[in-house]
Amino acid sequence: MTIRRGALSVIVGLTLVVVTLAVAGTAGVTAQERDRTPAEQRLAAVQTWFYYLSVDLDSDVLAQVIESDYDMVVIDPIVTERENADYDIAGTVRALQDSGKIVIAYMDIGQAEDYRTYWQDGWRIGDPEWIVGDDPDGWSGNYPVAFWWDEWRDIWLDPEDGLLQLLLDTGFDGIYMDWIEAYSDEYVVAMAEEDGVDPVQEMLWFVEDISTYTKAQREDFIVIAQNAAELAEYADYLVLIDGIAQESIWFDGAADGAEPEGDCPLPATEADVDTVAYRESLSAPCRALLESDPNSQLHTSSESYLAYLMMAHAQGEIILTVDYALQAENVAWVYATSRGLGFIPFVGVRNLDRFVPPFPAQQGTNG
Repeated sequence: MTIRRGALSVIVGLTLVVVTLAVAGTAGVTAQERDRTPAEQRLAAVQTWFYYLSVDLDSDVLAQVIESDYDMVVIDPIVTERENADYDIAGTVRALQDSGKIVIAYMDIGQAEDYRTYWQDGWRIGDPEWIVGDDPDGWSGNYPVAFWWDEWRDIWLDPEDGLLQLLLDTGFDGIYMDWIEAYSDEYVVAMAEEDGVDPVQEMLWFVEDISTYTKAQREDFIVIAQNAAELAEYADYLVLIDGIAQESIWFDGAADGAEPEGDCPLPATEADVDTVAYRESLSAPCRALLESDPNSQLHTSSESYLAYLMMAHAQGEIILTVDYALQAENVAWVYATSRGLGFIPFVGVRNLDRFVPPFPAQQGTNG
């Protein structure tokens, strides 16, 4: 741990230089100088946030969240889960809002999930054709999709019974879009080649349609994109969203409830990726994760994420970070480091299925 922390301080300094040189002499603006939209103003005021994806939001957990000092919560909409279709999500959203919290709906826009209300009997990979493969990170029941197909888009954008309209009607303050990076999945790429489309451009258009649909009804509806930090290179993309949330910049864990739940440090720099020294610095469980999962974040460096995130932040984008750690020193280190960069951090367990109390906020760090 000592080695990667020392390296990270070098990363931050080098990245700041790179971003400064890239922005100098251009029309780029700082977060303080940029005119914020109503949605961005709401998000920029957030100091602490809570991320919880279990559809079993029992009364005890809900009470803990309501009584907490979190400014914002990201939760599963629950009612889109087949076994909880009768859940009073509107009542839950109101209760959280009445406690002073912004309430954001987590939605996977790049994968079909077989436990959702839209999933039909008999669906499987290849039937319908736009369900193209298994989740590369090992999450069961999740399947990457050819998201440019009309059938998938209608699930989201239909004005009568689409998922976006459900979020608006049940009172959510915004959407937290996962699997933006679907355009880079090997099965999605193969389908895009077959269909003769550019998957990156198709994702940009899909995000634009989501943002336009929701903000046409509520201009302060918050649109957050999780991961795909490299899209910060597209200025038009940054205009479509109100914030970027990036997972596992510094610490990761195993998917789908497996061990370890967190505290596995990423390589600090690109030069550290997959080296013997990095491997030997890991605990036995983290080393096993590295070796067993070629798609693990442990094969990616903190440096690579930070370069894109700081590029976006320099243009006024609000950045949230999500890291997976349980050890107190790791949790405190991530909060201090992320806030020091002007980001808004959350640290929890990889499965995002338990309450953690807010980590004390610092004032004036969001930029």
